[in-house]
Amino acid sequence: MIADRVSPQTWSLFQALRTRMRQLKGVSMKVLYEKHSSESTPAFFYEGRQLFHLHLRGAEMNATFHTDFKSRIRLTENQTIDWRLRDEIRKRTWAGFAFQSSKDLGPFMELVKAKYQIIGEEAGGKPREERPIAF
Repeated sequence: MIADRVSPQTWSLFQALRTRMRQLKGVSMKVLYEKHSSESTPAFFYEGRQLFHLHLRGAEMNATFHTDFKSRIRLTENQTIDWRLRDEIRKRTWAGFAFQSSKDLGPFMELVKAKYQIIGEEAGGKPREERPIAF
């Protein structure tokens, strides 16, 4: 169980991230077993593609963000994403991010949402449009 091996602050941070991920329609969470560390790691998927997985230990919460070559190029060119995050994913098809507080989740979620949108466009064949709420 994840809650047993993390501090209360890290558990609260994980809960905040999981809540944000649940707001993205079609995203699922699976707990994977990592044989190198012998730990279970929560991973988030959309349309069968992994967005990222988490490493939670003690007071640490780290995410490994996954991307492929084509989406990596689109993400690094997206000026709405923090340049530091774009610089991390420019180097390779995965990037590690550490979270100290809920403030760190905001920029990371922008990166996740951008990848979510790219996957949605590829799966549906056309860009998904934001629709205004009708009153």
